[in-house]
Amino acid sequence: MKTVVRAGLVAILVTALAVPAQAATVRQVTSTCHAGEFGGTFTLRYDTSGGYHHPLGVVTTAGPYIGDVGTQSLRISYSDGLGTHTVYTSVGPATNGEHTQTLPAGLAIPATARATASAKFDNGTASCVATVPIT
Repeated sequence: MKTVVRAGLVAILVTALAVPAQAATVRQVTSTCHAGEFGGTFTLRYDTSGGYHHPLGVVTTAGPYIGDVGTQSLRISYSDGLGTHTVYTSVGPATNGEHTQTLPAGLAIPATARATASAKFDNGTASCVATVPIT
């Protein structure tokens, strides 16, 4: 009888431990900017787990004309009371229309820090910056 009770308790314990942890929810934040006729939209996707925000990817849309001969700069950073820390930067050509970019794996921002991500759209004559909070 003891063996049957122990086996039952072990089965319950194993089942309880085997329940998967709750999956992180992917969040999405969007901002727009304008400089005269030019404009840009910036969307950041990220999840939060283990006490960290993990940026996953971005979608940018530029136009009209700002993407003809310009650059697009991306910056993700946070402040933690000791200073500002840049997690990721990239600079590339801006293109009219929508552009999707997957970010490198392993980016992590402490969930307790104040964090932002921004995209600067610049065509050499006009520029604007779209910034989103990471909370």
